[in-house]
Amino acid sequence: MKFFLIILTLVSFECFSQSKKIASLISELDNSQFTISHEAKATFSMHSKAAHKLIRIGKPATEKLILALSDSTKVIMAQLVLCHIYFNAATFAGPKVITVNNQHVSNYFLGQEKGEGLIISEIKNNNVYTKYIEANDREIIITYWKNKAAKK
Repeated sequence: MKFFLIILTLVSFECFSQSKKIASLISELDNSQFTISHEAKATFSMHSKAAHKLIRIGKPATEKLILALSDSTKVIMAQLVLCHIYFNAATFAGPKVITVNNQHVSNYFLGQEKGEGLIISEIKNNNVYTKYIEANDREIIITYWKNKAAKK
């Protein structure tokens, strides 16, 4: 019985420790770590040690990453990490250029080739690119990942 309690205590501590590590790594994610290359069509780079560590942790990070999708400053990186965890890659396509209020908006797809993806919108003003995610697109991807995680 004593041995069982010791094992239970160690396992509980390990789970708590990993949960804190995951939360800490997610706090380091930021959409600015995702850069769209405008010299080549449909290419991007990711510069985040935290993202690579979360990918190595894998599915235990899912719940907290889904919560991070609600954060407009982390949604792109959270989507990218989830794609790598579940599909070992992320499909990136675009741009599809549309005009909204006399302004060109480039839309990119980040997700699974044959599944739901996140639409990343980008505008250019004075040679500065600004990425953003529409609220309804964020809700769609949150629902997708909640359903995907529930199927485990």
